[in-house]
Amino acid sequence: MILAKVTGRIISNQKTVELMGAKLLLVTEIDEYKNVKEGVTYVAVDRVGAGQGDIVLVGECSNNEKKDIYQDNMSIIAIVEQIQVDN
Repeated sequence: MILAKVTGRIISNQKTVELMGAKLLLVTEIDEYKNVKEGVTYVAVDRVGAGQGDIVLVGECSNNEKKDIYQDNMSIIAIVEQIQVDN
């Protein structure tokens, strides 16, 4: 899983059938102190209703069983409310 910040949106009028109605967001990886990791940006399918500026948890899917159909690789699976770091 990846900790990330929603930094943008992808607008696409034509998608595979599996993505019809799905919202695609740009997410940039961050560290536990919310510092952006430059150059580490992904496109993720929003499964939870995230929005611009939200801190989110992104899950990676590596299901290779059905190679003939689309499998999304990155999905937003949680909106993070708080990060606690023990020093």
